[in-house]
Amino acid sequence: MKRAYRISIPVLIPFFLLAACAMGNRLTVPGDLSRPEKAAKTPPGAPQVVVLDFGYSAQEPGIVGRDFDQVRPIDWGGKPGRAMADLVAGILAEGGVGVVRAAVDGPALGTALVRVSGQVLRFEVNARRTSTFNVATEGTVTLVVTVSGGSLAAPRDYTVTTRTSLQNLYATSEDARDALFSSANAAAEEAVRDLLGSGMVPAPPSGK
Repeated sequence: MKRAYRISIPVLIPFFLLAACAMGNRLTVPGDLSRPEKAAKTPPGAPQVVVLDFGYSAQEPGIVGRDFDQVRPIDWGGKPGRAMADLVAGILAEGGVGVVRAAVDGPALGTALVRVSGQVLRFEVNARRTSTFNVATEGTVTLVVTVSGGSLAAPRDYTVTTRTSLQNLYATSEDARDALFSSANAAAEEAVRDLLGSGMVPAPPSGK
């Protein structure tokens, strides 16, 4: 028993040192939510789609999750509603769809445009210890996208949920960012696939 005890101390010391360095009052997600570097295609003619700011209501301002291992909140300085709308508009533009961004209370852009609005129901990242040497950091995004206007007789909703999980010795800001932002991009990509696949948003001309 004594021999096993002596051996375990050196093994665990690096782990406890790393965990101590990771501790703090809160864990901050760094950076802005954005698309990977891709050139948007320029479609001919006037824009066909306007993407409005999405709604989002936070239970606590700026808080997007919890690090349950170190008992601290996870925060992010961005605005999930606007950021998710930017992602959807960016993905449409990457595919060659003529799109503009606008605030919900901005000036009218014409009734001929297809309007894409939405609600971000979940935009969170949480970290939980699953074993002595492993913490799982999971990002979850749930997005409801509503398409209306243009030639549509009635609005139509699409709901998507995506999750990304990363493993590490302890929760880090980088893992929280990667898990959350990866889930956000995946949700926006799936929403755009639904919009284009259903024909609710006009597909770009062939070859564009």
